[in-house]
Amino acid sequence: MVIRLFGHSPSKRALLGGLAATGEMGAGEQARPAGGRSDQAASAAVTYVGHATVLIEAGGARFLTDPLLRGRVGHLRRVASFLPPPAFAAPDGVLISHAHHDHLDLPSLRSLAPSALGVVPRGWGALLGRAGFDDVVEVEAGDRVAVAGVDVLVTDAEHDGRRLPVGRPSPAVGYMIESDARIYFAGDTDLFDGMGDLAGEVAVALLPVAGWGRRLPRGHLDPERAAQAAALVGPSVAVPIHWGTFTPFGIRHPPAEAAPREFARLTRRYAPGVDVRVLEPGERLAI
Repeated sequence: MVIRLFGHSPSKRALLGGLAATGEMGAGEQARPAGGRSDQAASAAVTYVGHATVLIEAGGARFLTDPLLRGRVGHLRRVASFLPPPAFAAPDGVLISHAHHDHLDLPSLRSLAPSALGVVPRGWGALLGRAGFDDVVEVEAGDRVAVAGVDVLVTDAEHDGRRLPVGRPSPAVGYMIESDARIYFAGDTDLFDGMGDLAGEVAVALLPVAGWGRRLPRGHLDPERAAQAAALVGPSVAVPIHWGTFTPFGIRHPPAEAAPREFARLTRRYAPGVDVRVLEPGERLAI
């Protein structure tokens, strides 16, 4: 059941502040539109900002997932280039998958509030209020939320969503944006019962394929399990996320930088009908 914690208070949409560009848009050229369509003809687009942060444009609305818009969080430092703030300023909705610090980051959220609707798993709405959001809804799997006229289905996720290092047990969720182009953001998850139920004209699946450390704890998808997830969901296009952005201090290169290529290779085995597009942080894919 959706719980609205705060009412909407009209305010000017603030541009993201305090985030300076530190490099070029990405290591490669801008991704071409999926299906060969021109950017002008595309009805939706996804831009990989980095880690689990993706700008999704669909149905005339702009969504930002799990915003992590800083150069450092805890013991992690960003090694990928930043997008300049205007590229993802003033989203209509901010979709939070769970309460881990690298997915629910209060300083990043403060740079977005109060213009966006904050959507967060049950029990964590007060944190978004502390970050300055005027309009917050708490959700659980199976709920539906309208964001700027676009329907968003809250999906299951297999992940320990508590706010570490201590915290009460808490669910994690994913989101299916149901515009003309259905776009699935898995958040952090492992394979789960019912993942195949999400199949059906999914245009893009944003699937995590790695993490930030040398080992991947339970509750995550590695490249092989992510390829199996692609087979279950059956999207037209799969975009690997949660890789190549942050690394612990003292490690020069992200340990998982090969993960998206391995995911692409394995997807050809498990789901040969799925087109994998590997986006470097900063690259945009028109759908």
